[in-house]
This record gives sequence, structure tokens and C-alpha cells, in this order.
Amino acid sequence: MAIEDLVTSEVIAEALTEADATLQDREYPEINIREAIPVSDTLEKGLEYSKFGIVGTRGSLDDGLIGNKTSSLIEVGTEIEWKKAPAEDWAKMAEWNVVEVEKAARFGVALDTARLDTVYQNALATIQKAGYRGHKQSKNMEGLLTGASVEQVAPAVNKDLNAMTADEVVTFILSAYDKAYAKSGYTVMPNKIAIDSRDLMIIMGKFSTSVVVGIDGMPFSALDKITAALRKASGNDTFSVDFVKVPMQFAQKVKNATTSRLVVYSYNEAYVDMEVMMPELITEISHGLLTFQAGYRSRFTGARWKEPESAVYVDYPITPTT
Repeated sequence: MAIEDLVTSEVIAEALTEADATLQDREYPEINIREAIPVSDTLEKGLEYSKFGIVGTRGSLDDGLIGNKTSSLIEVGTEIEWKKAPAEDWAKMAEWNVVEVEKAARFGVALDTARLDTVYQNALATIQKAGYRGHKQSKNMEGLLTGASVEQVAPAVNKDLNAMTADEVVTFILSAYDKAYAKSGYTVMPNKIAIDSRDLMIIMGKFSTSVVVGIDGMPFSALDKITAALRKASGNDTFSVDFVKVPMQFAQKVKNATTSRLVVYSYNEAYVDMEVMMPELITEISHGLLTFQAGYRSRFTGARWKEPESAVYVDYPITPTT
């Protein structure tokens, strides 16, 4: 290899490594999948599926008492149901013409690495969409909003959110919450509601028309009433449910072209999670006679529903854009 080629290779390697370090540390506000489900960076290479076990406990609640003559105990057995989620490989690249790399080497100017940033952002956005919806090219991958075993329930108010009053919004949300809460026999209160980001903004703007106002002099909002009702049900004055803003219209058109979907669920890795291998830099590769390529490789599973019966989906009319 010529000296010029070695210098060129070193320039692009150094530039890409520096850019990658910056990208790995950067925060991207539009990427919020970790707020929606627990995400672990533990997915290994080479596996077609990510396996996980669901532990079930067998045992009656009407026996087990002991006395002076008890000589043996009743055994409580456990069952582990093994499931698997598709683990998909992803990779994309950017390309640099050898002329621009040579100029960077000769004149000491920074190589344009913005295109690497684009690839990295695309990797994160793809992981995020897989977490919410699965991936179009992966047949059996599920998302937070597309779990095949999660029950769909009818909306208590079948209107788009713009058309609902504040009281109807309260009924709409609390009814969905009640359906999910009932799944546990009213023992485990769900702590997340994921909903289209635009619809959440509409909900935040819904205020009661009552003359009664809060301590700040403002009318009670729909969210105030929802929070108060759930705190009363929990018996905990600090209990709250986090609303997750589902971005990029991922919550729209899940079931059909006219509805959006919300999900009430528990943010807990024992209920639902996601495994990933975060984007790794693929070092520069000479491609053909005049170009260098570099990019990112990643792996992900989508949402792994371990307790799908703990959640509910509600499909409701999409709010028209104005």
C-alpha cells in the first residue's frame, strides 16, 4: 500500500473514531423508547432469537395451615414458560469520495462526518420504532403497541380527543386504566400510559367548565382529575401515572387507517422489556477505486411481552389535523 493510501486511511479512521465518541455521548430528545419500556444493552451477536422465561406459580390459597401433628409440608411448584423474540441485525453506511479524504489529509481540514451522524440517528430511530411497533421486515417482531396477546378494549368515549370534553377525557382514560388494573385483580396499579404525543398535548389543554377552581385559581384540568382519582384509588397521595409521548405518529394507524392506539401497562422488566445491541461503528472500508465506506451495526428484539395480560390497548378515532 502506498504511503498516500496509509495517510488517507489514518485520516478517515481518526475522524470517524472522534465523531463516534461524540455521537455516543450525545442526547437525542426525540429518542424516548427507554421512557416507554426497560431497554437493556445485552443482546449478543449471532443469535436469531432472544429467549426469555415467564415464571408461573402453582398453589392453592385454601391449604397450607400447620399444627402440632403436621409432619410434612405442601410443595408449591413453579412453571417456566420459555418464549423467544426475533433478534434482528441492522446495518447502514455512509460513503466518502477519495478526493475529499485526500484533501482532508493534505490540508489538515476536518473530514465531513455529518453523514455519519445521520446513520447513527437512523439507527437509534429504527430501534425506537421497533420498540413501539416492531419492524416491517421482521415477521414476528412485536412492539409496545403491537403485542398479539395484549387485549384490545373498546373506548368508553368513541370520539377523537378534540371532540371530547374534559369530563369525557377523564372517563376515556380512567375506563381504560380500570380495564388494565382489573387484570391483576386490582392488586397491581399500572404506572404508564403511552399515547400519541399530539393527543397528549390535546389532553393537557382540556379544562373543566365548572366554576370550581384549584388553589392556583385555574380551572381543574382533565389531568388533575385523572391524577386525583388514581391517587385516591391507590391510597397514596404521591402516586402518579406517567404519560409516555409516543413520537412520530407511531401510535396512529396501528389497527386501521382511522384510529390511534393507547396502551395502559406497567413499566417493569418483569412485564415487558427490550434487548438491544447499541449501534457500533463499522470502521472504514475501501470500496472500489474512489470511495471509502463506514457505518453502524446494531441488533434489537422489539418489545418482549412477558405479561401481556397485564396491559390493555384502546383504539380510538384519530384526531383530525387542522
